Amino acid sequence: LLSPVLVPRPSLSLHPSQGVSLGDNVTLRCHLPQLAAWVRLYREGHLSYTKRKKKEQDAAEFSFVGTLREHAGRYRCQYSVSESAEVSVKSDPVELVLTDLRYPPSRISLHPEQHVGTGTNVTIRCWNKDYGATFFLHKDGSSDPIQRQDSSGGDTATFTLFGVTPADSGTYRCSYRPWRYAFMSSPPGDSVMLEVTPTAAPPGAADSSHGNLVV
Repeated sequence: LLSPVLVPRPSLSLHPSQGVSLGDNVTLRCHLPQLAAWVRLYREGHLSYTKRKKKEQDAAEFSFVGTLREHAGRYRCQYSVSESAEVSVKSDPVELVLTDLRYPPSRISLHPEQHVGTGTNVTIRCWNKDYGATFFLHKDGSSDPIQRQDSSGGDTATFTLFGVTPADSGTYRCSYRPWRYAFMSSPPGDSVMLEVTPTAAPPGAADSSHGNLVV
C-alpha cells in the first residue's frame, strides 16, 4: 500500500454544484495540479472508482448517469504521479446531496410577520410530518444554507435572527434531510418574506452592528 507523500493536493468539484435531484446526471471532477497516472475517487473513505489518465489531461471526471440513493455521500479524490510511486493526500471533501421529490416539502412560519423594524428579533419555525431530520434555512440569493439545526421533538426546528437589519430582508425557505439519510434532501418548501424597515439612529449613536443568525 502506497503512503501519501508531499505532492500537491488535488481539488474536487461537483457539476452541477447544487440542486441535483434523484435520477439527475452529475459529474465529480478531480482537478490535478500535476500530471497523474491514476486518479482514485473515494466515497465515505472507501475506494469507489479508479481511472487511468492520459498524460496531457489536468482533470479526471467521474460521472453518474441517473443518480441513485447510494450515490449520495461525501467524496474525496487522490492521484498517483506519472513515472513514480508518489501518491497525493486526498482532496478536501465534496458532498453530493440528492433531492428526493417524494419527501413532502417542509412548512415554515415567521414571527413577527413580514414588516419589522431594525433591531427586532425574528423567529423562523420549520416543520415537517413525522420525520426526524436536520433542517436547513435558505435565503433566496444565497447559494448555501444560512444555517442548519437538528429538529426538536422529531419534526420541528426554530431559527432566530437577532437584531435584524435591512440586509436580512428577503425570502426564506426550509429544506430537511432525514436522519437516516444524511445526504438525501427534501425539495425547498413554502416561503416567507421578511422586510426590515430602517430606523433612524439616535443622535450621536454608534453604528449598529449587523444581526447574526443563531440557533
